[in-house]
Amino acid sequence: MFKFLFKPSINNSENFRNFSTFLKLFSSSQICVEQLKNGVTVATEEQCSPLTCLSLIIETGSRFENSCNNGISNFIEHIALSKNDVQESCYNNCIKINAVTTREYQRFSAVCTDIHVSECVDILTKFVTNLEWNDDDMELQKNKIYLEAIDCDNNPKSLVFDYLHQTAFQGTPLGQSVLGPTTNIAKFDKSLICNFMKENYQPHRIILVSSGGESHCSIVDRANSTLGYIMPNEYKTFNAGPQRYTGSEVIYRDDSMPFAHVALAVEVPGYNSPEYLPLYVASCLTGSWDRTQGGTNRHGSPLARAASTSKLCEYFKSFYIPYRDVGLWGVYFIGNAKYLDEMVSNIQDQWMHMCITTQYTDIEKAVNIVKVKLAKRVDGVINSCYNIGLQVLYTSERKSLSDPYNEVSKIKEDTIKDVCFKYIYDKCPVVAAVGPTETLPHYNRIRSGMYWVRL
Repeated sequence: MFKFLFKPSINNSENFRNFSTFLKLFSSSQICVEQLKNGVTVATEEQCSPLTCLSLIIETGSRFENSCNNGISNFIEHIALSKNDVQESCYNNCIKINAVTTREYQRFSAVCTDIHVSECVDILTKFVTNLEWNDDDMELQKNKIYLEAIDCDNNPKSLVFDYLHQTAFQGTPLGQSVLGPTTNIAKFDKSLICNFMKENYQPHRIILVSSGGESHCSIVDRANSTLGYIMPNEYKTFNAGPQRYTGSEVIYRDDSMPFAHVALAVEVPGYNSPEYLPLYVASCLTGSWDRTQGGTNRHGSPLARAASTSKLCEYFKSFYIPYRDVGLWGVYFIGNAKYLDEMVSNIQDQWMHMCITTQYTDIEKAVNIVKVKLAKRVDGVINSCYNIGLQVLYTSERKSLSDPYNEVSKIKEDTIKDVCFKYIYDKCPVVAAVGPTETLPHYNRIRSGMYWVRL
């Protein structure tokens, strides 16, 4: 397991010269990607670590669902983790297991010592090869999802980003929520689940990832005995689901809430785009800020200085949500009901400056922040396992950390100006807001702030 031997600082160039030592250590780890005869992909990374992290990644999620079965991937996740034999096996072998379902993939992960790797593989593969349930289990998990949906509705941030996807990709599967509507959940039965798994849990959409002390040959042999016999459906073609972006807004006004939660975003390319890293740097250029950082004018980004000195909001954070072929890039903030107009104006002002007047010193700080974030993605077997799975899922390979590190180092102010001008300047944004939104500008006014009229 690799750990930082120094604390990175964006203002200390000496730390980033030492960062090359970490790159050499990382590049020395052995990464192997192999495909079984039936199409299942196995990716492994051997590290000198007492722990091993394994992930089973299936390319499924709300993007691969329709309006009638939306939420079924998340329901399958709940059913899989609820089995008593799985919980008992994890307890007896000291295995920590978790799962997550997103719009484009589902991941089951387990962390264990090296001596229990075989048991881990068996547990993970049962989720796609031998998932059994009864009516009582299904009803129990439906009730849990109902409670989870209530918690999600009571979480303004989660609600805002669900609204953001619904309005940005309205009329397409990518706009659907992961949980799905409760009317769908009530109709889920064995037949519907079996048909969905038979159609979507195909070998060519399954990836087994390992990071730790276990050898590649050992993982492949175990995968062959557990996943190798899954028969692919030769007549089923892969379809990631259509996506169509629509500049629009959705507002849920509730004056009883103390603060408004607002997200403002534009359409950008996804994870596979060569412009992914420049957009990531641009997102870090906007940065983040919250009230606990104090109200001074010494913050890095102009937006943070404006928010802190003028008390425009309680918190803001830039985001970049990349999918396979599309992404959302923008800012989420929690603001006082009186100053939403000013905050949106400052956000757009920051974006216009990035399109036209970006300076080298600003880019240097953002590039260093990105380097630290990229390094954290491979720090330890758990983070590294997740990173391998994501890269293999989207690109069918895993790049060394030195590759994006070198690409980011080449990004200059002109690169950021070009990419921002291409995807931000005079483009239709999407807006989602929850709370006391009386002072939030009308959409037409927000749209007119996406360009400058200058002599």
